Amino acid sequence: MTEKKHLIDFETVVYLILTLFIPLFVTKGFTHEPSTGKHLFYVVGFAIIFLSMVLKKKEIPIEFGFVHLAFFGVGIAALLSLIVVSIDNPQYFRYSLEIALYIVFLSFTALYISNKWDTVEKIEVVMLFFVIGAAAVAIDALLNFYLGFDIFLGKVGEPFARASARSTIGNPNFVSDYMGMTIPMIFYFIISRKPLGLLFKKPVGQLILKSVMVIFLVPMVGSVFVSQTRTVITAIFFGNLLFLLLYFFLKRGKKPEALEDSESRKFKRLSLIFLLIALIIIGVLSYMYLTPSPLSGDGKINITARLEYALTSSGSWNERFSAWYNSIFQWLDDSNKLRIPFGSGIGTFQLYHLLYSPQVLEHNPDYMLVWNNFKRTHNDYVQGLGEMGIFGLLFIVLMVGLLVFRYLKNLFKIDNKRDLLIYGSLGAGIFSLAVHSFFEFPLHMQPNLMLAIFLGSVAVGKYFNPDLKKKIASRTLTAVILFTLSGGLIFLKTTAFLGEGFFRTGQTNQQYYLAYFNQAQNLNLSALQKAKSEIANFTGNYSYLADVSSYMDVKGTEIRSKYPGANQIDLLEQAEKERQNEIRRLTDEIDNRINQYNFYISKSAEYYEQAIADFKLSNRLYPVFGKPLWYIAGLGTKTQRLETARDNPELMKAILTGKDDYTSDIILEFKGDPEIIPVHRTNIRTLPFGEFFEKHASVFDNAEFVSGLQLYFITQIQMILDAADYYESSTILFSERQTPRILGRLYTSINSELKKYYNFVNSRESVINAAFGGSEEFRQIIIDLVYESSNRATYWFDLGIHLLPGTWNRYPDWEDIYIEYLNSIPSILDTVEERKLKILSVAEKHVWACENMGPATPDETLQFAVQWGRSNLSGEELSSFEQNLKDVFERVVSLNRDLIGKTPNLPEKTVDQIQSLISLFETL
Repeated sequence: MTEKKHLIDFETVVYLILTLFIPLFVTKGFTHEPSTGKHLFYVVGFAIIFLSMVLKKKEIPIEFGFVHLAFFGVGIAALLSLIVVSIDNPQYFRYSLEIALYIVFLSFTALYISNKWDTVEKIEVVMLFFVIGAAAVAIDALLNFYLGFDIFLGKVGEPFARASARSTIGNPNFVSDYMGMTIPMIFYFIISRKPLGLLFKKPVGQLILKSVMVIFLVPMVGSVFVSQTRTVITAIFFGNLLFLLLYFFLKRGKKPEALEDSESRKFKRLSLIFLLIALIIIGVLSYMYLTPSPLSGDGKINITARLEYALTSSGSWNERFSAWYNSIFQWLDDSNKLRIPFGSGIGTFQLYHLLYSPQVLEHNPDYMLVWNNFKRTHNDYVQGLGEMGIFGLLFIVLMVGLLVFRYLKNLFKIDNKRDLLIYGSLGAGIFSLAVHSFFEFPLHMQPNLMLAIFLGSVAVGKYFNPDLKKKIASRTLTAVILFTLSGGLIFLKTTAFLGEGFFRTGQTNQQYYLAYFNQAQNLNLSALQKAKSEIANFTGNYSYLADVSSYMDVKGTEIRSKYPGANQIDLLEQAEKERQNEIRRLTDEIDNRINQYNFYISKSAEYYEQAIADFKLSNRLYPVFGKPLWYIAGLGTKTQRLETARDNPELMKAILTGKDDYTSDIILEFKGDPEIIPVHRTNIRTLPFGEFFEKHASVFDNAEFVSGLQLYFITQIQMILDAADYYESSTILFSERQTPRILGRLYTSINSELKKYYNFVNSRESVINAAFGGSEEFRQIIIDLVYESSNRATYWFDLGIHLLPGTWNRYPDWEDIYIEYLNSIPSILDTVEERKLKILSVAEKHVWACENMGPATPDETLQFAVQWGRSNLSGEELSSFEQNLKDVFERVVSLNRDLIGKTPNLPEKTVDQIQSLISLFETL
């Protein structure tokens, strides 16, 4: 038996700290993705462990099996997938590299764990710490759920909202998954007669240990129920049931735990008592959570309904299937044949998901109703295929298959009850994770990943597998490999953590900016200034303050009641005092409000600048994140930027020539395949006036030219182009469904405003000649930009409805994209023929979406098309257009007729929309 002094060494202490720190680590106001910082600390922790290991030994003995080799194979497949990323989207390469290197690093940690914890006592110590950490996570999750309060983050949400049960791990699904892997450990400590016997030798020690385990069981089971994760609840039930049944079935004929007879009976009785208590606790909690009770919020938690929905609703399954198909379509994309063996690239699903949605919806339009903005496949096996190709899937299947084979082989070879019990608890945890991984992505969460590696590594490690292959590794070679890998990952993970952290602070500052700015707008400065002027000049609403006579005409009754018995002279004197006081009071009130307005504007400007600074710092630290670029773009269309250059010719020049600070982080060029990332053009930076104003920089020194040509106006146009460039830059690194729509909207605005500006410029012939020496280049730039903005608006609106034609049941605002696009068509397209064809195209897309959304009702689209046709077409051309509309809308009208006829109690709004659609259609 292991001696106490050998039970816990320095390396074990570091790992035990990780088992507690990683699940619980979170930074208030600096955490965006919960696992990013946790990944960093896992690498740092193991770098310290590896350093200790290398310093202690001249040669490093290693024992390994085929499961370890398969795990390394997954890492190699991840590295090979980088070939595809470097071709399709080299600017995303760093993100994929970080994940690939991390997988390789994890395979080294798994090998270390398999070799390090080679006795049951050592394994028990680590299990104990995992249970302690899980209990803390569970308690925090319950506080979040019942009180909306997090121990580490404070206020996090509303009580009894499922999403509030997230704790420090992340999504509630992964909190319950973590419990699914640790609850079997609790059963081990309860059932085993003398676990941790070196530390708890006497019955009183075991009584305390088992009591603590039973106490921990309560919040852990509770957190599983409040998380309401159907897959995990099912997996935990069957996994633990199988674990217990197999133990009680296989323990026959096995050697008992090494205890004296009298002592053995004491501990056996104690274990049975606590097992009974644990089962009673689970039974009581199950009843209270599955029925209306205080714990279930009197029915707010309805797990049976969620389970029934999963079993009976096709929507629940289709939501997952749509994501699975998406991964497969990414893998099969023939634009790059290397995707078949190597995949689309590790970590690319979150970027490509939206881009491959059209293929999924074409394959099965029913998925339009269940589409969700997933950033993971929700099936780690399918995502492995999509991102790492055949090689990746091969090694994943090998790893899982060999693990299962090795596990079952050992399970029946174990010759003593204690080992059987601990091995069964490992298997139950692995079973829960494996099932959950088929419908979610628990391995993307660092605490779950860390625990999963521990469970699997111990299961295939030295203690249970004496037949492992043995090798001696060179200390120098091992040190070079491990520390090169660790150093690279520490850099990548640190910049990722800091980049996400400053992005989070940028979001916070943006929220403050908007709050202060909205407060300022509520004060209505122009109304305050008007009121102050009226008071000073005794006009408008304040004319009664002009003199005492006017004041008495309005306030006389009030003055007389306030001073009863006063003579006329005294009344006039008092009235004059009241008038002066009222002037001062009103003036002070308005001055205070104007000061308040100025304060709010000053604070909003301060937070605006800080938000941009934080987003830029985030982008520079972590240039593959993408989200900061999107948020900078949004801030670039705000008043704070658009008003910056007013009365500032030098800044106008800097903006028009692309030299102002705001634009410094725009990605100038996309270096990948535009068939994969749908940028409008690979050269992203848009500076139509840049070269022109470099040549004519002196125009900004002449106030007459600046004012006469309204250069401030085209400066604002350039500002909007700058924001659009940021949005397009973000598409290289970040997938957001709103981006194409926003870009369509921005370019429509640019197109419309430039047409007005062109007409204005044409009326300033003399000023243009004086400013630019008679050159026509300025006007030609404007004309070219009008046509270019039209092309871009059309491109991005078309892309928006192509990528996401439906799903407005989940995102109600999305259906408005159709009428928004239609309203822009008369502005961005020049000829009647172009407009007619585009209106029919948009209507066809909307109708197709509506047919697969329930059906839904495209009444606004039909109304727009009919009105446009009758206003712009006539004779045979109008008849042809309306016949085309009739052909497009005929089926959806029929579906809506059936809906209103067969479905009683439809919402009144829906009935009105259907009736409007039918009426319009009948006019055709």
